[in-house]
Amino acid sequence: MSVGIFGNRRLANVDSNDVDILYAYSASREDIGDVQFKPLFGSLTEAEFRKMLGADGGYKLRLPASVFSKLGFYLIVIKPKSFKTEIVDCSFVITNNDTELQISKKGIVIPKLQFQTSGSLIGYQIEYFDGNGTKIKNFHRIVTSSDVVSVSTNNNNSDSNSTSYVLNPNGNNLFLTLTPDEASLISSQQKADLGSAGQSILISNTFFDPTMIEVEMVDQTLKTISWLLGGNSVRNLQTGEYSVFDDDGNLYKQYLLLSQKNQFNNGELDVRKEQKDINLNQTFNDLSQGL
Repeated sequence: MSVGIFGNRRLANVDSNDVDILYAYSASREDIGDVQFKPLFGSLTEAEFRKMLGADGGYKLRLPASVFSKLGFYLIVIKPKSFKTEIVDCSFVITNNDTELQISKKGIVIPKLQFQTSGSLIGYQIEYFDGNGTKIKNFHRIVTSSDVVSVSTNNNNSDSNSTSYVLNPNGNNLFLTLTPDEASLISSQQKADLGSAGQSILISNTFFDPTMIEVEMVDQTLKTISWLLGGNSVRNLQTGEYSVFDDDGNLYKQYLLLSQKNQFNNGELDVRKEQKDINLNQTFNDLSQGL
């Protein structure tokens, strides 16, 4: 069924309110690590998820150092924001224009959240949970209309147990029509299923496709390796200290170079031991004495 949206793929135009970002950590590819994704941010802001200027679809994501503090692999999931709620009712909306009474297609009724208004959930996706709280595999519907409603005070339905609704901008519920919502035209075995009252559902936007990114945190990069192999360095022949500096002349690593006589065979051993307790305030200009 058409929902009035046409065209080819387009670049996503979203902000931090439309996105959920989750992560999981493992120390290595062989290690299981986290078995459940965790939110990367307590409350995502525009500072962490910033839209690039000039074109839609380009965004910068800031990875907090407080989370990415260990060596290993971080799996990041960027997906449309979702929220869990419960179906209040499956019913109809009745409208009366003084000349005739009109009954809408059957839909579901959910509580209206603070940010939701008429039309705010059109195009959103609904996924369903079974009675055990497990998401039903590959069962989803698309929202085709979204209207604020309240319970009708004039229920003249033949079924005394059913409740109908009327459009009301000040109502406390949303009435959603979904697709597909019709039984099979070929087989009577296939019936439309929109859910049932009391059933838990997960609602998410469809503004962009979910994506998964793997980030490996390492102790060396090509840049740091270049400092170790060909960067500026100073060796103190008296103390045996060997200092390596970055491109700005700041101390990066410091080693202790020693020659030690072999205890079991003839000859000597050249030993290089990394110093852990170093003074990072030392610069190349200081130790090289301005050379």
